[in-house]
Amino acid sequence: MAMHTPPWEELPADVLRIVFSRVACRADRQVMAGVCGAWRRAVKVKVATGQPPRPRQLPCLLRPNGGDSSVCCLLCSGGHGISVVHAAHLPQQPVDARHARFFGSHDGNWAFLASAQTSGHVLQKFGTDTIIPLPDFMDVQGGESSSIVHLAATLSHQPGHASCLVAAIVKTYPIDVMSLRAVAFWRMDHGTMASELHRTEIEAMEPEDIIFHKGALLVLTQQENLLAWIPEYTDEGRGVEMHGPEHRACGKPRIYNELAVQSRYLVESQNCLLLIVRYREGHPTSSTQELKVFQLVELEIPDENGIMMTRYNWVELFSLFGVMIFLGRGCSRSYNVSNYPGFAEGVYFLDDGSFYHADLLSHDAADQKYTCSDNGRWVNLQVDRCFPPEQSCSCSPPIWVLP
Repeated sequence: MAMHTPPWEELPADVLRIVFSRVACRADRQVMAGVCGAWRRAVKVKVATGQPPRPRQLPCLLRPNGGDSSVCCLLCSGGHGISVVHAAHLPQQPVDARHARFFGSHDGNWAFLASAQTSGHVLQKFGTDTIIPLPDFMDVQGGESSSIVHLAATLSHQPGHASCLVAAIVKTYPIDVMSLRAVAFWRMDHGTMASELHRTEIEAMEPEDIIFHKGALLVLTQQENLLAWIPEYTDEGRGVEMHGPEHRACGKPRIYNELAVQSRYLVESQNCLLLIVRYREGHPTSSTQELKVFQLVELEIPDENGIMMTRYNWVELFSLFGVMIFLGRGCSRSYNVSNYPGFAEGVYFLDDGSFYHADLLSHDAADQKYTCSDNGRWVNLQVDRCFPPEQSCSCSPPIWVLP
């Protein structure tokens, strides 16, 4: 019996490339490329010629859960309704990410993870076997070395850049009531340098978030103040000197409609620095109820001697000015809505409440369960649960996969 060529294999290559250019989701494009040889060849030609351009990707919500991990894709929804779920096949080599604890991400499909929950910290690029080890120890007062657990991390540049710095919010291990959050920073492929935040100094102002902004490392404190370090690179030994911290008093924590602050984030949007505060009802297990957005404003004000001094303040915004914001400690991102037809301005958030419960890491492996249910979007002054419901607990908090 003669074998007939399926009709979809006979579609002209230029038609296939036009279809491919209209498929926004990367996962769907991979499925399209796997249909048959003709489609795969058309996709490769499209990539080589660069015509027509692909739609830009948006962050996807990764919900790790062992072998049943999933990715929630917003592009597949076109900005309407609940995001679409794709299966996520987390790599097992060179580090097993299936059961790891994720604590951040970076552009280019980079993810921060701890392969052994409290150790084995690495920066891994999804889709490759590239990993960059991160320190499991940090020098502390007295010249001693202490085990540390990374709670959040960020990069100043892409890995491989000559001036790439890593900054992390950490806790010393074993974790107890005396184990306070601190900040560590180091140059990529260089030894660890502890921050100058001594325990007595941060006792009342533990770090909430970190970001590199306009050449400085900024740390947001529990009091919504900023600490700033300015890096100075040294050629010898690929080192770096961090000048600071400069204390930038910006105000005090806010109470809104008797709601309690759930978490705070820094994000750069349209070249401005924003503070976003999530609120919840008084009970610690309550879900997100409200969000507020503030912009950092610098004012030149004379002191009592007439000398001009810079003062900082958070000013509330009542519009996002045409952007979508994705919240994550060390990895918040802003995107212009105009580039994504069908989408509206809003703030997307994920369930990262375990940041405040690092004592989970001291539990037995079977008890190290992280909640993954408080994910969603703040749009039109209300919470929209745009991500499908998932298991109540997981082996890791969710993270954004940043394209």
